[in-house]
Amino acid sequence: MNGTKVYRILLVTAGLTGLVCTWWPAASPLNPPVYFTVQSTIMLVAYYAWLLWREVPSALLKGAVTLFISITGLVYHFVLMHGASPLGMLPDGRGDDVLDMGNLLLHYVTPIMAIADWLVFDRTLRPAWTVPLLWLAYPAFYLVFALTRGALLDPGTERRYPYPFLNVDRLGYDGVALQAVLLTAFFAALGYVLVALHRLASRTARPAVTA
Repeated sequence: MNGTKVYRILLVTAGLTGLVCTWWPAASPLNPPVYFTVQSTIMLVAYYAWLLWREVPSALLKGAVTLFISITGLVYHFVLMHGASPLGMLPDGRGDDVLDMGNLLLHYVTPIMAIADWLVFDRTLRPAWTVPLLWLAYPAFYLVFALTRGALLDPGTERRYPYPFLNVDRLGYDGVALQAVLLTAFFAALGYVLVALHRLASRTARPAVTA
């Protein structure tokens, strides 16, 4: 078994372990599949499990799951945690260590590992400059899903909207729309950064395979 396979097995294991910790009954009484974090991790695990089996990489799919898990990590760290150190999530026996470990794996370990895989492995892939726009389809779908779900739930439902920047009750639809525009611009820029970095890293690889 080569090093690439071992690394990807560790990546899938980290993602699955994080999901199990998120679903842990004592850790989260909410509905985990509602969160972008959980959905993006499921897509990441599914893609890499398929890649371990078939060994046929796709720049379009790999770039998509890399972007989504990067969004997960960056939004969590800078927006939800306000840049707080992830070291506080290490098990210490004083809090909910299961949930803390799940958050550490889902929001830090898997995003960093996925970005590293994007830059180090499959460098013969050449993602087209147009693919970041295609990658935005899922975040747009998630926005519609989260807002529709929130509108259908009773106003008193706990975490009716999964993220504070999607909270229509607090921001109003115009405020959420502004947040969505700003985040979409950031996601698009991040997608182009990923493509640029991959193309830069791929200069040492051969031959080229167009996405």
